[in-house]
Amino acid sequence: SSSMEDAVAEDPLSNRKKKGVKSTFDDFLERKEGVVKEKFGGVSSMGQQQRFLRKKNQPESYNSSDDSSSDDSEDEMNGVANGGSFSTLLKRISGPKKSSHRMVVDSHGDSDDSEDDTESDSDTSSSSDVSDDSDEDMEDESSGSSSEEGEEQPDSAKEIETKTTAAEDPYEAHFSKPALSKLDSSQSTQVAPRTGKLRKVTTASLLSSSVDVQMSGRLLDSWDSIVKNVGGTVPNGKTPKKKQSNLQTRKAWEEFAAGPNQHVKQVLSRNWKNVNKSALKRSARGARKESESTGGVGKEFSALQLAMYPAVARYADVLISSETRQNRDEISNLLSLHILNHVLTSRTRVQRHNRRIKDLTNSDENIADKNQLDDEEGDDKWRDQGYTRPKVLVLLPTRGTCWKFIKGMIEQLGDASIVDNEERLEKEYGPLEHCSGNGEDSDEEEDDQAMARRASVLKQKGAEWNDLFGDDVNNDDDFKMGISLTPNVVRSAGKKKSKYAGGAGGASGVSVKLFAEFYRSDIILASPIGLAMATTSNAEDGDEEEAEADVDFLSSIDICLVARSDVLLMQNWDHVNSLLDSLNRQPKKVADIDFSRVRSYFLEGQGAHWRQLIVVSKFTDPYISSTFRRHAKNVEGQLKIRRNVPADDASISDVMVRVKQVFQRVACQAVSDAGTNRLRYFTDHVLPKLIRLKQKHTLIYIPSYFDFIAVRNLFLKRETDFVSVTEYARVSEVSRGRARFLQGRKSIMLYTGRAHFFLRHKIKGARHVIFFGVPEYDEFYPAVVNMLNEGLTNVEDIGEDVSRTPMSCLSLFTKFDAHQLERILGTSHAERMVKGQKNSYMFC
Repeated sequence: SSSMEDAVAEDPLSNRKKKGVKSTFDDFLERKEGVVKEKFGGVSSMGQQQRFLRKKNQPESYNSSDDSSSDDSEDEMNGVANGGSFSTLLKRISGPKKSSHRMVVDSHGDSDDSEDDTESDSDTSSSSDVSDDSDEDMEDESSGSSSEEGEEQPDSAKEIETKTTAAEDPYEAHFSKPALSKLDSSQSTQVAPRTGKLRKVTTASLLSSSVDVQMSGRLLDSWDSIVKNVGGTVPNGKTPKKKQSNLQTRKAWEEFAAGPNQHVKQVLSRNWKNVNKSALKRSARGARKESESTGGVGKEFSALQLAMYPAVARYADVLISSETRQNRDEISNLLSLHILNHVLTSRTRVQRHNRRIKDLTNSDENIADKNQLDDEEGDDKWRDQGYTRPKVLVLLPTRGTCWKFIKGMIEQLGDASIVDNEERLEKEYGPLEHCSGNGEDSDEEEDDQAMARRASVLKQKGAEWNDLFGDDVNNDDDFKMGISLTPNVVRSAGKKKSKYAGGAGGASGVSVKLFAEFYRSDIILASPIGLAMATTSNAEDGDEEEAEADVDFLSSIDICLVARSDVLLMQNWDHVNSLLDSLNRQPKKVADIDFSRVRSYFLEGQGAHWRQLIVVSKFTDPYISSTFRRHAKNVEGQLKIRRNVPADDASISDVMVRVKQVFQRVACQAVSDAGTNRLRYFTDHVLPKLIRLKQKHTLIYIPSYFDFIAVRNLFLKRETDFVSVTEYARVSEVSRGRARFLQGRKSIMLYTGRAHFFLRHKIKGARHVIFFGVPEYDEFYPAVVNMLNEGLTNVEDIGEDVSRTPMSCLSLFTKFDAHQLERILGTSHAERMVKGQKNSYMFC
């Protein structure tokens, strides 16, 4: 040992340092085995030690056969295998840097779930998912710590891959992302916040030819690599060239989705087919394309889901502008799957690290200085949390849509779900109960007639309206709810199983606690107005400091879903912009934060660049596009799916009244001046003719409420005879105004777009209609035009002078109304009208 006099080695199982002695690997194992035998009564290996402790503390329902795979993996993870190097073993034993100061429980202080976490620490082996977790542990260790003997550990910065391949687990990789400042110069350029322009990609034989799919950034790079690899895998034979190209495109999309799909949690994947089956049946296109699938994920996903899932699972920003009533369920199912898998992956990772830190702390009690056994590169592996616990924010318009979304998530969990406060959910968010009649026989006939009339009225309003505002739907737009998920929870013997089928059963499940506090929740579902009021509730006190919004619970959002954006646009889009501005800010209160567990990009203030923004809308709108462009900062890239409208599918084809429809373009140079320029044109050219001709039965449709205020003030100033129907008017005012307009006692009616959206009035008595702006919803245009001459069938009702005047329809638009025109007239007509030299266009 004279040759080792300069060496100073620390015995991992001793409290003192021995100078001049360098222990060999065999000596170390012998001393370690002796200490373990003394402490655990002859139990030698670390795997046997863990089994000894679990067997000692296991409950009566414990099944030792479920633990075999976990023990084997733990033997390897603790360095018992002879192939492990000495340095690697020390790293595994030492645990995280400064582990004595790390919090074993979740740093977010969830007292309600701490019992579940503790129960999982000791009893997780009875869960059906433990073997999966152990396998994940082995993968993490093998990729981050293990190495062959004599090999040098690579630098952590060099291990970071800048491209997500199909075989990589995007969910686990998301929680290992480094801060941009920790990347070298070459890597930083590849993950810059702005990841290039969008490029259209082919979806031949997958989606309709009218659907455009665009990608950018690293997502586009991954797609290009998939297409390159698939290029020569489809046999030629005598297959026509076009069909061969379609098969290649279909296979490329399936392989693009197959990569992340294999990393979905088992508790979700085993229920997916049953949950998504009904959505596939409701989607005619998805059911038809399913038969063209080459197998695999092509039979589990619809065509639209196949196009969305690769980008969604890779955490790219997504803008869907082609939602319909037919594909709404398949979009919601896919997004629910992604959200649940993200939360379960995060919670399982935190639980796994809590157990590892606890085991390392207990097994290394005799180590004097643990910090010397750990290096800097292993420290980031334990950074598995954000500043606060909430990870997902879902914005929805009404309680009814929120109830349906939550029900969909519970259905995907199947029998594994253990739901708390489900009765409260049904009471406060579920369908409304209506009492029919008072039980007296004399009134039964009247009740039946009233119900028949009401059913007829509801049918006229349309299925879309009834889904949102029907009599049995909770349409309250002021709500907020937190949901906490705890995986690997052991079921008690008397626990009631979920009523949803599809699960394989077992001893473990996922605890779903509804109505949890925000700071103890994983998912927050709210309406923009409800969340905005909740964060500024102290403003009534008059204290400016206290009135400042408390948005710390939004500081660590990983996924933000803005669902039914078209409906939110009709409520108040400013609240959406305000909430998105509040995401991923540095928290103001840091007392309860364990910074040793916070992910590095949050510490660097780069959370917005790794946050995923998903916006789903029925149509493309300038306000929605502007919001997405400003807040979609994810370094993974973007996906946009929109639909071009052929002339045959344009809503103007649904106009059944024979009337000349004139579209007048108003000159405008800036979008901020559009309302002012339309008002000026209306004042100079339209209103004087109405006054001069004394034209009666004129309906003026005004999409924006701000434009309605301007037109109303103009009429009051000119002392014009008119009535107005708005969303804020009382029922008595609306009824009185509609009656006066039908009788001709009032010549002009001002009708707002939001009033038509929320109430769907059927206005009678109109022979002339003027669209002050193009409606946002394409179905509104034919619905309003078809109201012409409604209720005016007899000449006596309107007078001979009025009947001689032909019906008319005038629509004012600017070049910034291209999206609305596209949905009403078709893509080709809208492009010609916006860019053409003429200002007037007529359709008959």
